[in-house]
Amino acid sequence: MEIQSVNSKDLKEIIILEKEIFKENAFSKQIMEDLIRHNTFFLKLVDDKNKYKLIGFIIAIRDKIDRINIINFLIAPRFQNKGFGAHLLKNIIERTMQLKEIKKMVLNVQVSNLPAIKLYEKFNFVKNTNEIINYYPSRESAYFMELEI
Repeated sequence: MEIQSVNSKDLKEIIILEKEIFKENAFSKQIMEDLIRHNTFFLKLVDDKNKYKLIGFIIAIRDKIDRINIINFLIAPRFQNKGFGAHLLKNIIERTMQLKEIKKMVLNVQVSNLPAIKLYEKFNFVKNTNEIINYYPSRESAYFMELEI
């Protein structure tokens, strides 16, 4: 498996996976195009033994001078619970730690997404127990989580 930066040639495959996983909560094509051009990290994890099959991706933006916000992170269903998410998350944390001015990494996660919450907690993200009500277009609530860098 290999971690690579995303470019516009990856857009179609990323949008298909995004809609498959997040359904009505998926980012639009326009937002994804903008994120390819304006991000701090937009990385994909590919299976280099299987013609670079997309395993998953992660998008992080610098939303404050000292903070990185993970705004999207997913692993294709058939690759979940096999360590790929942990591998990609660890990589982006390591990349973030190289940015000297960054002190914190944050994200929002669906309250029902217990495997993701567990993964983030494994990497020492702390969950704010106050739910953000109706955060997603599906009207599902989210937890805010943060990691001190």
